[in-house]
Amino acid sequence: MKTKLLLITTLILCTAIVGSVFSQTSGKRTIAILYFENNSLAKKAEMDPLSKGLADMLITEFSKIEQFQVVERSQLQQLIQEMSLGQSGMIDGSTAQQVGNLLGAKNLLLGSFMHMFDGQIRIDVRIVEVETGLTIKAEEETGKPKDLYKLVTRLVAKVIKDLDVKISKADAIKLAAVENKSFEAAMYYARGLEFEDAGDVANAKKMYANALKENSGFTKAKIRLQELANK
Repeated sequence: MKTKLLLITTLILCTAIVGSVFSQTSGKRTIAILYFENNSLAKKAEMDPLSKGLADMLITEFSKIEQFQVVERSQLQQLIQEMSLGQSGMIDGSTAQQVGNLLGAKNLLLGSFMHMFDGQIRIDVRIVEVETGLTIKAEEETGKPKDLYKLVTRLVAKVIKDLDVKISKADAIKLAAVENKSFEAAMYYARGLEFEDAGDVANAKKMYANALKENSGFTKAKIRLQELANK
């Protein structure tokens, strides 16, 4: 088991090094977005899927920006599984820098969210420099669940500014085009990610199908459903 872990970790590290070299030569900034910690005061278990769902939403948004090279969620999930961090995939301060180095990232985005008793959601993010482990900046947004996509959009804008990244007009147009504004669809999609990571393909399909019922234009849900169609 240890040998297998070493081999896979080495493979991930080699991939990360290649990605890091590409990033340096292309002028891109490599960023890894980790799963969010659920600190909810109300409906904690119900909100759990957002740990992966929020990370996935941010990965989608940052991938629209030419100057960022974003670590894919599948690569992060593989590393989490090999490090035996459990189904939640939570990474604490003691392992975050190690994970960042293995993923070849210059910056990490760590965060938490809280569903509060008044029904609002607060999302907090920290931008961490992998080389030093220092927090560059912390940001937060609070609002209603139905406005989740707006909270994420505003956080992305803040992080871009904090990292002093200048985006092009083309990138701005991409960021303005949000494919899913439905909180219900986002939650179904997030549950689908959890089921898929756990190897429960049947329930993952059901969740992605439910997400599409809420929003037929949810492209990512459609892609996930198509990729699982023959499994």
